[in-house]
Amino acid sequence: MLTWSAVNEDTTQRQLEITGPFSVKTDDGLKEEENTSRMAAIGPLSQFSTTKESASKRLTQRSCRQVAVVAATDVIPDVNEPPKQDSVDAGFCGEPFADNGELLSSLSPLLFSMKLCGLYFQREDRHRRRTDDPESNPAMKTTHTSSTWLRVYATVVLILFWFNVVRFASVFNQNDNFGATILKISIFTWFCLVVIFQTAYYYASHTGRLLKILLKLPVTHECVQKVHRAAVGVTVFIWIGIFLDIVVGIYFYFDGNRYDFMLTPFVTYIDVSEDNMMIARVIGYIVYMLVFLGIFFSHAMNQVLVYIFYSQFKKLKRNFRSALGERGQFTGDLSIFRRRHQTLSRAVSKVDGFVKFGNVAGFVCHTANIILLIYSLIFHPETTKSFRTAANYCYLLFGNVHGLLFSASAGIIINHMVRK
Repeated sequence: MLTWSAVNEDTTQRQLEITGPFSVKTDDGLKEEENTSRMAAIGPLSQFSTTKESASKRLTQRSCRQVAVVAATDVIPDVNEPPKQDSVDAGFCGEPFADNGELLSSLSPLLFSMKLCGLYFQREDRHRRRTDDPESNPAMKTTHTSSTWLRVYATVVLILFWFNVVRFASVFNQNDNFGATILKISIFTWFCLVVIFQTAYYYASHTGRLLKILLKLPVTHECVQKVHRAAVGVTVFIWIGIFLDIVVGIYFYFDGNRYDFMLTPFVTYIDVSEDNMMIARVIGYIVYMLVFLGIFFSHAMNQVLVYIFYSQFKKLKRNFRSALGERGQFTGDLSIFRRRHQTLSRAVSKVDGFVKFGNVAGFVCHTANIILLIYSLIFHPETTKSFRTAANYCYLLFGNVHGLLFSASAGIIINHMVRK
């Protein structure tokens, strides 16, 4: 049986082992030790009951995890509060971050293609200090230059795309049969989807959200190299796909007068002579291809952004697991992982502010087109009356399935990595 002095000494010893060098003795603690020593000098006291002894054994057998001590200055008090400039880490888990602008430079092939489509431009920062400002930092170099011409070009392209949607809304008339109506609906939804993507990236460029993410997101040098390879590969793949799409489109577009409705309101409401019909078809096909260029590069940029956040969240998760011991002891600095997760989460929320519109619109439009095209192929015999007609509908179906995979995968992957 244990005496009061023995239990008290054992409890005091366990408290010293748990608190370590960070424990502090108060005045009450000193008085309690003096009383304990006096009671031990007098002699043994009354014995504990069996219930108290078993409780003491359970407390002794209970194990506690080792958690690293974190300084108060290293913990961010609020999740929504951005970290101060002085507390920004220069690296993560021994790997230094790349310099500001390296991630933006690695995406130059893709961004150049987006500039051709009017999807990207750099607007001058109104809050940036002038070079003659005495409080400006001369050590910080400007890694990007704004372009007024690109901004004007992107604005003109956006206006023309919206005008094209309004123009194509007049393509429907009372003389259309079921097959022609489905084909017109499919192309009209594609035009609407293109203008939504165009508006979303114009908003991202006008507000500077996309530029800020590519400039200020801290990523490692390894991530920059992988993103550069991914951007080059995706850009080459898209240009090859565009070339094949042009060739296949010429085969279907100039096959008779089936696609003359794309010249609306000409041919539909305004008659065009046969001598000028070929010229009108060529102009209409050029406009058609220019409109559809933007949607490919919009999907490409969405996938590149998804790849950036996916790789960084995956790296964060792997480093966190390596900091856990076999018995669950955490040996790292928890504030570093917390700040890193907050930085990536804030960047995801900023990107989601303009990417979500294209993803939601793509999911809805592609799903509706897939349902209509499958229904037409199965239940409408006019769709499969010839090889060219059936191949045309299958080609449109393949394009919508491909677009649906792009739209759905971007949101699913990011949501999976953030919540996991």
